[in-house]
Amino acid sequence: MTAVADTPFAKLSTEGRLLKPTLNADTHVAGRFGFRGEIAYDGPETVLKEVFSVAEDGKPAIGFLAGSITSYENLPKLVETLGAALDGDGKYFVYISDLPQGNRLLIRFGDVKIFAIFLDETSVYNELIDTFYVDKVKLKKFDTAAKLDALADVGLKYAEVAHYKEVSYEDGLAIKNAA
Repeated sequence: MTAVADTPFAKLSTEGRLLKPTLNADTHVAGRFGFRGEIAYDGPETVLKEVFSVAEDGKPAIGFLAGSITSYENLPKLVETLGAALDGDGKYFVYISDLPQGNRLLIRFGDVKIFAIFLDETSVYNELIDTFYVDKVKLKKFDTAAKLDALADVGLKYAEVAHYKEVSYEDGLAIKNAA
């Protein structure tokens, strides 16, 4: 069994940022550690909600992460807080409530790529199912770790960058404010 201290989640755990875990342990895939819950990034009130995330043995960063935030302006603070837990090889999906409807942006923070996606009155789970074309009926039969594995397996291979408009953070802010 992998201890959180042996994963890219270690610093976040030590800082007390991993909140309300429904999973904070190995998944069913050998060598994979998963976290589901919330991650605080700017005090206990500012959190990445509905987090789905995994890290693979031997990898220095979180490989797959998805969650939601309420404000686009909080994106740089989220990336800064996660710091070395993110890298250029990861797949990071941040659903944002105040982006104009229908927006799908690809934003780079150094070598880290964030898929920033409008989120309305749905859940990250349902959005991931729609984005990745995963069979929802099949997932209903799975436990928490197996659901995370199924979504992470697809998310780690996600390559549909053409569906996203690549912009700088500042250009994304202009898009948000123009709405």
